[in-house]
This record gives sequence, C-alpha cells and structure tokens, in this order.
Amino acid sequence: MPISAFRRALRRGIGSAVVAIEKSGNRAQYSDAVRWCCLHDISYDWQSEGTKGRYLYAAIAALGEKEAFEKTIIEKYLSKCADRLFCQLGDILVCYAMDGSLPAKDAFYRKYAYFAAKNGRFTKGPSCCDEGFQWDEVVYHLACLDGFPAFKRYCFDAGALLHKNPRGRRSFYSDWFAARAHNQFGQKRVDAFLDKMYEKSLPIKSLVDALREDASAQAESRTGFDHEPLSAVHLHERAHEASKAEHPRAKMVRLAYRFANSASQEESVSLAKTLLREEDLSVKASLLLPFSLGRNPFPLDIAPLLECALSENAYLAEVSVDALGGIKDGRIHDFAVDCLRANAAGLSALPMLAENYRKSDDDAIRAAVTESKRVPHDVQIFLVKLYTRHRSKNAFASLLHVYRNGDCSFCRHGIVQAMRHCRVLTDEILEECLYDSYEDTRTFAGRILQAR
Repeated sequence: MPISAFRRALRRGIGSAVVAIEKSGNRAQYSDAVRWCCLHDISYDWQSEGTKGRYLYAAIAALGEKEAFEKTIIEKYLSKCADRLFCQLGDILVCYAMDGSLPAKDAFYRKYAYFAAKNGRFTKGPSCCDEGFQWDEVVYHLACLDGFPAFKRYCFDAGALLHKNPRGRRSFYSDWFAARAHNQFGQKRVDAFLDKMYEKSLPIKSLVDALREDASAQAESRTGFDHEPLSAVHLHERAHEASKAEHPRAKMVRLAYRFANSASQEESVSLAKTLLREEDLSVKASLLLPFSLGRNPFPLDIAPLLECALSENAYLAEVSVDALGGIKDGRIHDFAVDCLRANAAGLSALPMLAENYRKSDDDAIRAAVTESKRVPHDVQIFLVKLYTRHRSKNAFASLLHVYRNGDCSFCRHGIVQAMRHCRVLTDEILEECLYDSYEDTRTFAGRILQAR
C-alpha cells in the first residue's frame, strides 16, 4: 500500500492499514506514519467511536516495534496534553500493560500520584486539558489492571478532597465515574462498598453525597422542560431573537423539539402558514426546524419547500431538505434526482430520497457520492439508513467509497452492515474489519467469517 494511502487508512482506523503492515516485506516504511498517529489525536468523535488507541497498538505490534514506541508514548502521556490525546495514549498504554509491560503500568501509577498530589488544584482551561477528567481516566485504566482496590483507593482520595472543598467537586471526577464503576464491578458490589463506608468514613460520605446531588440535579434538568407546550407565536418570537445570533440553529433546536413534541395539528398548521409568510430567511429556517426532526411532517403543500431547498441561505436550504426527507411524494423524488444529476444542491440533496428512494436512483447516488474523496458525515449516516432499509446490489460502489473515505468509524460499522444487507460484503473487507478501530466492527466481522 502506498504511504499516502496508508496514512489515510490509518487515520480513519480502517483495518486495511494493519493488514498492509502484516503483508509488507518492508514494514519499517510505515513506522513514521504510525508514530505520528500515536502522538496526535486521530479520533473523529471519541465519545461515540472511542479512541483508536487499541487499533494503534495493533499497528505497533504488526510493525514489531513495541519497545521502540513505548518510551515515546509514555513520555507524551506523562506530559500535559489535551483530553482526547490523553485518552488515546492511555488506551495504547493499557494494551502494553495488559501484555505485561511494567513501564506502562508504572506510567499510570505516576500519573495518578501526580493528580493526587495536586490536592484538587486541577487545570481546566481552553486547551481542553481537564485534569479532573484525566485523573478519572487513569483510575479507569488502573481499575482494569488492578481491580477493585484501585477503585477503593480513588474513592478515599477523591472523597478526601471533596471533604476539604465540597464546592470544587466538579473538578475532581467526571460524569462517567459512577457509571464506569458500575459497569466494571457491578452496581451491587459498588453500592455495597459505598453504603458500608458511608457512616464510617467522612471522605466516602462526601463522595457519595456529591454523586447523589449531581444525579438529582441532572434528573431534574431532564424532566418536564422539553415536553412543555410551546405555541407557534412564541416560537416565532424566539426565531426573530435567534436570527441575530451567529448560529441561530443552535439557539432554536431545543425549542424546535419542544414544539414538535407538544404541538397540536392546529398549532402545526399555524406555524407552517407563519413561516410561508416570513420574509427573513433565517427566521423562516428556524420556523421550519420543527418539521425537519422526523416527528411532524410539514402539513401544507410542499411546493414552497422545494424552492427553499435551493436557497442561497445555507441554513434554510439544509432545514428544507431535512423536512422534505420525511415526506413521501413523487415530486420530491424527481426534484432530488434532478439536483443530484445537475449537482444543483450537491450531496445535500440525498436526504430527500429517504422516503422516496427507487432502485433506479443508485447510479445518481453513486455519481454524487464518489465525485470527491471527501465524504461528509451526514452522507455516511444517510447511506447507512438507506441501504439497511433497502436492498440493492448496485449500492456497492457507493458503500465501498464511503467505507474507504468516511471519517467516522461508528458510521463505518453501519456501512459494513449495509453491505451485508445488500449482499455485497466481500471476504476482503471482512478480513480488514477484523482489525478495524471500532470494536463492534471487529466483533461483527469475526462472527460473519466464523459462520461462513
């Protein structure tokens, strides 16, 4: 595999990069690219797809250079770095530690000691270096390596800080702390320990009280608000306010959900009539937003929305396409295909085929999708939905292009599932998927290959 193609595949977490190393007669040629990726955050959305740490460790192992890489990775991990890179480095080092590396395990102890010695004076700034969150990450890895004693040690240490400074608790642990502990050791065991020590240890009492208070506050913030009725008149007023902001959609999306969840048919019609009369394009887009969420279809004739889909106002065009995507209508199908063939709206026209797809559209979809190596995330999402709902062997070219060039490994898992649904999933891709950066893809491929 050429170095340029190898770099692209490695940064996306595609298994073909690891396969290329294993099959190469000159593995050293890939070393610099692997090292660069190890020391830079290469995740797309690490909260949904995770880091690519374990994947990079597989690449290091395939190179046969584990010792040469380990020292550099430990040095970077012990320095101050951004959260996403910190998580990636930790996931690489835990693989080293699980394979018996004492220096890697010691790196976790040293980082834990560093955070504990700060006595809660943690950095949390614009550099995305949240040291409280990072301490939590270290604890998670130590709990994987040392078991329940690592969890208990952290409870006492973090609880002691909370006892000294109750108001600073958001610096000491992340939102994932309690959930992770329950997942690792079981809720019954974790709660039994905390309950047993609650009256015996002031640090544990402080920690438990903080966790309970945070859980209660989060539960309270989630209930009620999003289901309170919102009138079309009120939404119109808020849309005018939002139009003055730099990103009006961000100001309106929660309100749009409120309206979509609670509006009567009469209110929906009233809103639709209001937006058709509105001359401000940003306000019009905000008023159309509730109809683009896939809950309430636009209740009037769609002809004006077809015009809006070609608007020079990007916000209005995007929301119009999304609204049309939830409606089954031959006019929408013909309009979308014409846009794709004429490149009038580019790839943004694809969602209009969500309810209007025909197998004869595959060529137009392929031409639009494969025109560029850059694959937007929403295109990944759309093709997953389309070709796991409809079966077409002519979808292979589009799916393969997105598989090779899409950035999100979570969506790539969906693309592989769509390939199987369309009966175009090849053994070559399955073999690659055994080394993919996304765990569910590796598991899926292993199960299919075993069945074959």
